[in-house]
Amino acid sequence: PQPYTIRIGPATSTDPNYSGRDPADLAFPNADNDTASLVATPSTGLLTTEAGGTATFQLALSSQPTANVVVALSSSNTAEGTVSPASVTFTTANWNLAQTVTVTGVDDLVADGPIAYVVQLSATSTDAGYNARTGSVSVTNQDNDVAGITVGTPSGTSTSESGTSVTFTIVLTSQPTANVTIPLSSSNTAEGVVSPASVTFTAATWSLPQTITVTGVDDLVADGTQPYTIVIGPATSADPSYAGRDPADLAFTNTDNDA
Repeated sequence: PQPYTIRIGPATSTDPNYSGRDPADLAFPNADNDTASLVATPSTGLLTTEAGGTATFQLALSSQPTANVVVALSSSNTAEGTVSPASVTFTTANWNLAQTVTVTGVDDLVADGPIAYVVQLSATSTDAGYNARTGSVSVTNQDNDVAGITVGTPSGTSTSESGTSVTFTIVLTSQPTANVTIPLSSSNTAEGVVSPASVTFTAATWSLPQTITVTGVDDLVADGTQPYTIVIGPATSADPSYAGRDPADLAFTNTDNDA
């Protein structure tokens, strides 16, 4: 509240009993109905996407400042979203004219689902009512990555006891948050073997296909063409999106060379 005074001045009159009489002035407070705050509309429920989708909100002041108010804007997680502009300025003339702020989603390549973050607001001003005022706007960045293991089509479906080989590749579909190891084995090592025995993907190598070689084994028995399977076991990882993922196994045959 702001104090003010009603001044009751000295009376003027030709009656000397009243002329110059001066009652006491009266003091009053004027109750304020304005508050100093940063007004963001909307302040919750904004959505961005990892495909670069944007969201906007409007920012204004709740009352006229006595000096310029600079509001700095920043993202609590720049790996999920960025904000533009980096700051806005309100004056005594434009304080109630909303300024548009744009938030843009960032693609992180990790299958991490929707991630919440905030746009942080921080004001500086020589107006004590606005200096150091803060606020925030809640945003969620929608994921566009899916955790998966892609097994490439083999170069063939048959090996031979003469030692011929076929190859295939394995690669991840998104960046893991921890190493992912996938074991490989043969259901019948007397007919075919696989190399290597496992492959490991890291946050740096997840998108680089690794080549697997399947080689026929000579068993010296005239047993005709024999089927076997390359078992691609469940992945082990501290990343819950990949732990336990189990691609389909691959079926092969080994052609006999014994008579």
